[in-house]
Amino acid sequence: MTDPSPPLANDRGLPVPATAISAIDHGLRYRGYAIEELVEQSNFLEVAFLVIRGELPSQEQLADLQAVLTEASVPEPDLLSWIEQIPLNASAIDVLRTAVSLIALSENLDDDASPAAAWEIIQRLMAQLPVLLATRFRHTRGKEVIESRDDLSYAGNLLWMLTGREPTAMADRALDALLILTAEHEFAPSTCAVRVIASTRADFYSAVIGGMCAIKGVWHGGPGRQIIDILEAVGRPEAARAIVRAVLEQYERIPGFWHRVYRTSDPRAELLTPFCRKVADEFGRSGLEQVSSAVEAAVWDEQQILPSLDWPAARLLHYLDLDADLFVPIFAISRMVSWAAHYIEQQQSTHPIRPRGTYSGPADRSFEALEERG
Repeated sequence: MTDPSPPLANDRGLPVPATAISAIDHGLRYRGYAIEELVEQSNFLEVAFLVIRGELPSQEQLADLQAVLTEASVPEPDLLSWIEQIPLNASAIDVLRTAVSLIALSENLDDDASPAAAWEIIQRLMAQLPVLLATRFRHTRGKEVIESRDDLSYAGNLLWMLTGREPTAMADRALDALLILTAEHEFAPSTCAVRVIASTRADFYSAVIGGMCAIKGVWHGGPGRQIIDILEAVGRPEAARAIVRAVLEQYERIPGFWHRVYRTSDPRAELLTPFCRKVADEFGRSGLEQVSSAVEAAVWDEQQILPSLDWPAARLLHYLDLDADLFVPIFAISRMVSWAAHYIEQQQSTHPIRPRGTYSGPADRSFEALEERG
């Protein structure tokens, strides 16, 4: 198992730029709205509009967005043909990243870096990437590709295209909550990558590709497969404590615990956990939830660390019968909302982002001629 814990950062970070998109210091908020309210009362498309455009949509604006997504949800035939030719061992996030490049090649935006272009592009990507992800997923398993439906929610349609089953109300709500909770999180690594690219005045497609390259890493995209492996290895609640201790003897942390930003609990994990438990009950996975609770108790006793969002998110997607290879791509589809918002916000700056490094190499040295080097 790869060590899921990134090395601890020191306090000598770069100055944090101002942003009007989200705040995490006193509870997670998107554009001033508490994440608890958004999960309870809103849906992913409303939140996407809020994060990118700055305000909650009116009924007309939301209807317009839904109409655009429906109209743009049919990819070019050449793009679908390319999806079917990808080697089966290519990861889904690599396929999604390359799909963005191919979509960009079909556009003629003349490297337009304007906010209007970014808004146009994000709508196309939100419409087409779920279709391409589902096409790829079902093709690799020899299953018939399922067409998108405009009578389902964004989350429900994604479940429909991936699984071929009518999504239950709880499954729909749970995945929608996950999409909301992963849509924005201040200056996460992929968002930083997007802002650096945006600061050079590159187009938004280039920024999305950069974000996907960053989100692929296990220290950002999350140890989804490792979390499920841990739970299945434990098997029963009584075995949790011994296995947790065995893992901690080899690794610093259990996958899915601790977050660099939150020193106590991750509010996103707290909000998603009830959905996760309800889906587990509905899909006959309550036994694994009992194992999860036992692991959480054992980790707390050993390290006083609470779960991050990754812990319930991996379980939820597993209960929905979504393959572990889909964890990061689904995260990326949601997080594109954040990338669009930060890309647009970065355009307000008149300078490229160019941090300075602290040199740590050898002191001044004198050059030696080749014949004098032995």
